[in-house]
Amino acid sequence: MPNWLKNLIRWLSAVKIQNTSAATEERAVEVLPAFAAKTLYVNSEIGLNIRSSPDVASTKLGTTPYGAEVNILNEQGKWFEIKTNNLQGWVSSVYLTEERPPEQQQPKLKESISDELPQFRIGVANNARDPNTLKLRKIINYEFGLNFEEDELQCTEYVQYRTHLAGINIKWPTKTGRNGGSWANIFKSHGLYKVLDEPRAGCAMSFTTGFRTPVMNRTGHIAFVEQVLENGSVQISEANWPPPGKYNERVVSVSEWRDKYKCRFVDFS
Repeated sequence: MPNWLKNLIRWLSAVKIQNTSAATEERAVEVLPAFAAKTLYVNSEIGLNIRSSPDVASTKLGTTPYGAEVNILNEQGKWFEIKTNNLQGWVSSVYLTEERPPEQQQPKLKESISDELPQFRIGVANNARDPNTLKLRKIINYEFGLNFEEDELQCTEYVQYRTHLAGINIKWPTKTGRNGGSWANIFKSHGLYKVLDEPRAGCAMSFTTGFRTPVMNRTGHIAFVEQVLENGSVQISEANWPPPGKYNERVVSVSEWRDKYKCRFVDFS
C-alpha cells in the first residue's frame, strides 16, 4: 500500500475518533441532571404538589411541606421523580433547591393569606403557588394568564401590580408579545402612554438589551422606578430578578440604564 494512502487512512481514523468523542461529550451534557445533589429541599412556602406522572394534569398524590428533604429517583425535563417518607411521585424542579431553606423564610400561612396585599422580601422566591404570587395575580385579574402550577411571579406581573396600586389600570392593545423589553415599543406604537428616554418615578423601566444570552435580549426585563437619584441613578423594585420569581430592590447607575441596557421608560400617569 502506498505511503500516501496509509497516511490518508490514519488521518480519516483520527477525524472519526475526534468526531465520536465530541458527539459522546455532547450527549453527556444533555443528560446531566439539573442539580449535582440527589437530595434536595422544597422551597415553596406553601408546600409542593406530588403528582402521579410528569404532567400538571395528572393525579395529585399529596403535598410535601416547605423545607422537606426529598430524594431524586428520576428526571424528565423540568419534572423530577422524588421519594419522601411516605410518598413517591413527580414534582416540578422549579420548587427544589440544593440548600436547606432557612426556617425564617417560612411565614405562618394563616397570617400570609389574611394580608390584603403581598408582602415582598428581597431575595425570597415567589413561586407559582406561593401566597404572594396568588394574591398578586388575583389583584391584577390574572392579566398575563400564566400557569398556576409552574410559572413563578414574572417581572411584567409585578410592574402591572405596582401601577395598579397607583390607581392605574394599564390598557393593553395586545394580548401577546408583552415581554418586558417590548413595553416601550408597544405603547409608543399605539400612542396609549408616554414613552420617555429619561427616568421618572412611577414609570415602568424597560430593559431592552445588554443581557448575556440572545434569549434574554429578545425578552428583556421590566422594573418599577421607585426614585430617581440626584446623580441620575435609578432606584427600582422588580420581580423574577433573578429567577425563580425573586423580589429585588437595587440602584441602576446611569451608565447601566442608558448605555448597557438602553432602558426606556413608560409613563402611565
